Amino acid sequence: MIFQNPAGAPELGCNACGCRWFDRMSGACYECGEVVPQADIDAYRVALRAFHEQKGIRAYEADKERQMSERWLEDYVPGAVHELGTVTLDTEELLEFARRYDPQPIHTDPEPAARGPFGGLIASGWQTCSLMMRLYAVNYLSPASSVASPGVESLRWPQPVRPGDTLSVRVTVQEARVSKSRPERGIVHSRIEMFNQHGALVMSMDATNVILCRPSGR
Repeated sequence: MIFQNPAGAPELGCNACGCRWFDRMSGACYECGEVVPQADIDAYRVALRAFHEQKGIRAYEADKERQMSERWLEDYVPGAVHELGTVTLDTEELLEFARRYDPQPIHTDPEPAARGPFGGLIASGWQTCSLMMRLYAVNYLSPASSVASPGVESLRWPQPVRPGDTLSVRVTVQEARVSKSRPERGIVHSRIEMFNQHGALVMSMDATNVILCRPSGR
């Protein structure tokens, strides 16, 4: 099924359980294992192209659009904008993460959090990053070509994430170049932005990824 995310972009959902996370290698839903029908995938691509045209976004060229297993350095086009989908954060997930990894009262205890500067529970910024990373790894990086990342820059959390927020991720390819020392691979610089359901920016960062070039004959 196709639905519209908070950014207004079309998204693909599982017909069986509604999950929005898919294994791009097999086309199967991570939650229930249901395979996404090819007709739904084709309809989603048509809707996404229409959205890009409406917004003036430079999307993939039609002859270069591939499954994630076939994305190489050459497929990261500078200026291209990628809408990676959405994820909703519930209270229990927020509390569980915070109690294990960021045990501050604003993240772990509703009563002092309500008296604090944010007027209630908010997610750890590191959890926000983790939610982003799931969508980034599944819908932007390729298991065939993604090598590693030397790090990120300019990480910001301008607005708090609260229980029940639905977050969407947008990535803009800023630069993609072949390595001078290792010409079989290259560097991709990406601007990552995460928005809540109201369109407010809740996270931004600049990421660097090492990506393999397309092998000869592929």
